[in-house]
Parts: sequence; structure tokens; C-alpha cells
Amino acid sequence: MFPVITISLTFIAKLAFYLTVTIYAIFSGVLFYHWENYSTNNSVTKITYLTFLVITLPLLFIMIIYLFFII
Repeated sequence: MFPVITISLTFIAKLAFYLTVTIYAIFSGVLFYHWENYSTNNSVTKITYLTFLVITLPLLFIMIIYLFFII
């Protein structure tokens, strides 16, 4: 007979959250590197950074609140 392994939903959610944050950090670093090295217009660069932060940071905060305070 095989032993029963139980994994809680909270553990899976936290693991998915940490994986998502890791991918987000790597993607952000790659985006920053390439944009800094290959951009030609400073105003477009600032707009791109601002748009990226305005879109992604609220999503991360929602994930944090949901994960640590609701589940």
C-alpha cells in the first residue's frame, strides 16, 4: 500500500505565488536591461516603466492580499 500524501491548498497557492513573483522578477530584470541598452527616447522609456509598474504592481498586491489574508 502506498502512503497517502496530502498537500494543502494554501501550500499550493503560496508555491504558485512565489513562482509567479520569481518569473515576474526575472522578466522585469530582462525588460529593464534590454530597454536601458536599446532605447532611444527617454520620454518613451519613462512612459514604458510607469505603465509597467501601474499595471503589474496592483496585480502583485492583490495576489499578496488574497494569499496571506484570505486563504
